[in-house]
Amino acid sequence: MHTFAGFLPLAILLPLGALILHGAAPVRNGGSKSRNQTQARAALIFQWVYGAFLVWISLMAMSVPEGLVLHGRGVPLGVTSLIIEPTLYLDGRNAPFLLLMGICLPLIFTWLRDRDGRYGPSYYVSANLLTLSLAGVFISDSLLLFYLFWETALLGAYFWIGMHGRANIHSGSVYGALVRFFLFTLVGSLPMLISIVALCAVAGKDPGVNGIAAIVSEMAPTQRWWVFSGFALAFAVKLPLLGFHGWLRDTYNVSAPACRAVLSALMSKMGAYGLILVLAPGFSRELVHLAPYLQTLCVMGAIYGALLCLAQDRLIDILVYSSLSHLSLVALGVFAAAGDVTTTGLTGAIFQVFNHGLIMAALFAFDARISISGESPLLSSTGGLRTGQRRLAAVLLTAIFASASLPGFSNFAGEILVLFTAFRSSPWMTFLASVGALLGAAALVRAFHRIFLGTPKGSDAPGFTQAADLSRGETGLAVCLIGLWLVLGLYPMLFIGPVEKTILNLGAVRALAGLP
Repeated sequence: MHTFAGFLPLAILLPLGALILHGAAPVRNGGSKSRNQTQARAALIFQWVYGAFLVWISLMAMSVPEGLVLHGRGVPLGVTSLIIEPTLYLDGRNAPFLLLMGICLPLIFTWLRDRDGRYGPSYYVSANLLTLSLAGVFISDSLLLFYLFWETALLGAYFWIGMHGRANIHSGSVYGALVRFFLFTLVGSLPMLISIVALCAVAGKDPGVNGIAAIVSEMAPTQRWWVFSGFALAFAVKLPLLGFHGWLRDTYNVSAPACRAVLSALMSKMGAYGLILVLAPGFSRELVHLAPYLQTLCVMGAIYGALLCLAQDRLIDILVYSSLSHLSLVALGVFAAAGDVTTTGLTGAIFQVFNHGLIMAALFAFDARISISGESPLLSSTGGLRTGQRRLAAVLLTAIFASASLPGFSNFAGEILVLFTAFRSSPWMTFLASVGALLGAAALVRAFHRIFLGTPKGSDAPGFTQAADLSRGETGLAVCLIGLWLVLGLYPMLFIGPVEKTILNLGAVRALAGLP
């Protein structure tokens, strides 16, 4: 075991400790606003400390060829012979997910911090419950532990949205959106539980995420297909893919601004994680067989999301469907890599996961900072906002350029890898996916021009009051993030190199190509 592997549990225990401290905060009559502001400051400090730890442990794991692995003691499940070994791991494949968390969480909670003391302890309890669950999903090798954190993430998001979400005329009630979100996710995750139980029954123990391929190879073809379907459904809903996104728009609309940013930047990556680290290495035969159909679904999702972007009147809705379009391209990279003997598809997909998370964290945060209430502006009734928000307009436009994959930004390098892999599979798929990316970029640029550079309107949308501009410190954080996009865009091997080395060392590409 590597020396630093013993630090892996802290990725889960630190937010658990913060959750307990916030939940145990005394509640007294009077002074609630001041108390909430104190909790907000404490939560912000914790996010920076926790983020620094995640960045450190992720970079450490990416620098070690074999990664970090921490084996727990085997525990029998009740009176059965099923042995659970709570193993945690971190290497070049999943470390980017934890690295993404370490960068996004401090930025989100800084840009969207609760200055007015509106949120009580339950806000931070829910946020930390979701945070520890995401970390658990990304580093758990034990399948049962993986599923436990997968479902706990649903609880964290459920309470965060349910207790601190807000209804509006564009999305209906919080209750309706929350029920759709809960049911969609549950319908996807329960079949995955059955698949996990089937794998454990065949293996006689919990085989772990990295042991799926060995167990699946011993199963009958029909059994393999059923187990594959259970996992694929859960990941398709969480990402989401086209046809499984019915919960997406309304859930984001009613969520608190910080929750909305975390859902898009981080929680959607649970689905991407499943595609890359569970389906790709564990079910290579099934992916090769279904690759043409799955790639078609992804291309349709990219175009469909982009077309919906052009039809929206609110910036947040454009961001929601832009995210659907870009995540479809991430999935395209994974499915196009099926049967390929190069690392391009998988490394491109992982790189795009990282890029998408950083960009969406910025876009959703800046969208919520445009108005005092956090409401997203309407294209039809707002204009000329750049006069009062010059810094915000500048960084938002740069984030839009990054999302549009302009050369020099990291998203451009990742998208090239994905489209290169797709082209080897189908040139027509690549062309159509590129059209979807182009339309989505056009929708975002059009929205920016209407809102910030357009003619000022005589009356804004009901309830919309422009907020103050970003402070110098907040702008400095945005500039640092932009610098990271440029560094990774101009020298992507800084990120891709460690990821590619790990994939080659573990034989993940050969497994995905169906080779021994």
